[in-house]
Amino acid sequence: MKLLNITIVLLTCLMTNGYCESIQIQSIDPMPGFESVGGPAFGESVSSYSGKGIVQYVSNGKIIINSKMYFIEPSSQCVQQIASGEIKQSSIVSFELNKLAQVNYLSLIVQLNDTGKIDRISDDGLTYNDHYRKLFLYVTYHDITGISVNRYDFQEGDFIGLTINENNEISSIWNLSSHYLY
Repeated sequence: MKLLNITIVLLTCLMTNGYCESIQIQSIDPMPGFESVGGPAFGESVSSYSGKGIVQYVSNGKIIINSKMYFIEPSSQCVQQIASGEIKQSSIVSFELNKLAQVNYLSLIVQLNDTGKIDRISDDGLTYNDHYRKLFLYVTYHDITGISVNRYDFQEGDFIGLTINENNEISSIWNLSSHYLY
């Protein structure tokens, strides 16, 4: 009886291991609406453990910055920043990753009030998404990392982010081309 049980267990193990050789792991498909997103959450390696960019999607466990999805380290301050609303979609942030490529530090650079595509730009106003807004006298221009750029670096069709002052004037314009919000 003991010999029969051992033989059955041995045969079961051999059959199970034999079937494992034909298993093929398939890559996961991105979530709907995130087809162009890559990043460590999809198995890509990281080239740097820090950076700056626009938050395109955020939840308590995941964040997409510059079309790259990262997991958030559960024990970091980032979870509190997201839960409190300090970091949300259309924030431009500075971030750091741990050795597992999880975000463990976020610093807010600017929270954008509005985004859209430039229809027309002049010295005193901006038309975007069929809306006209007057430019503040001391309006500033930036790229996605926060570096100051020239007003003439902005063209019709560029995707931009805006901050608006208390007089409903544009106080800063951020060039977000190729970094669409989802």
